[in-house]
Amino acid sequence: MAPKIITMEKNMAKFIFLVLLFILVQYPSMGAEFFHKFHKKYTIKNNINMNTSRTISVGLVLVDIPQYREPKTNRLYDETLSYSKSVPFGDEHGRSTNVHETVHGINNQLRNQYKIQLKKNINGFYAGHGRGIIIENPKLTIRDIIPYIPNSVRGYRFNLYFVQQLGDWNDVPTYPIDEWTAYIAGAECAVDDIRNGLEIPKSDYVSGSLEFSIYCTVLAMVVSKKDREYWNTNEQFRNAIQYFLIKAEKVFNEGQDSFPSDRQDKLLFNLRNEESTKELRDFLIKEFQGVFVD
Repeated sequence: MAPKIITMEKNMAKFIFLVLLFILVQYPSMGAEFFHKFHKKYTIKNNINMNTSRTISVGLVLVDIPQYREPKTNRLYDETLSYSKSVPFGDEHGRSTNVHETVHGINNQLRNQYKIQLKKNINGFYAGHGRGIIIENPKLTIRDIIPYIPNSVRGYRFNLYFVQQLGDWNDVPTYPIDEWTAYIAGAECAVDDIRNGLEIPKSDYVSGSLEFSIYCTVLAMVVSKKDREYWNTNEQFRNAIQYFLIKAEKVFNEGQDSFPSDRQDKLLFNLRNEESTKELRDFLIKEFQGVFVD
């Protein structure tokens, strides 16, 4: 009887292998790449108050992004550009802008790849260090978001992205996150460059990370009001907003003294103090550890 038992075990193992192979072929999104979990804690100290920190300990699902070119250095600038499938934007307008625009390209390649792979209405965003975040779009439009952005925290970029480009992106409610990730990456590049002794032109390199933190917090708040089922069930969306909020706060705190701006100071003051932004502050404290306001 022993040989028969061995044969049955071999046949069962072969059957299981064939089933798993079928799943991977039919549903490539279920491969190891898509289910790479972000388990470990990610602690970021707040430069304003060194006794506090923000900790991400969430089950973010990350995707791996191929490295298309060998980075020349280990600096953030070269690392980011190495993950762009297309040619990076270029340095004509500075290294920070190159990183910003190149991240848009990376986001686009993620969006195109996973829309086809998952057959869903998704968006994709560069998370840093060769990883991406894929999010399914909620049932909203950009027009649904705009009325909830208080006038007191509408920065100088508001007109470009929420008025001039509205016709291009109205049906993509997560579009502000695309701009957010690009501004965060550009800010990180500027902060990293100045730490490494590079001389860079004066500009408000970190203010976009704050401004779009406000807009994307409003996005999350509107989702919680108008698409409750999505808000209650889509942990990936909530975890991604928290992740980018903490990254934005970190780089803003690190760079606001090196790259001062009256406009960014006013935005932050209004977010923290204006009566019109109280709902936003309460939402940040309730849902996202009080990032920027606590």
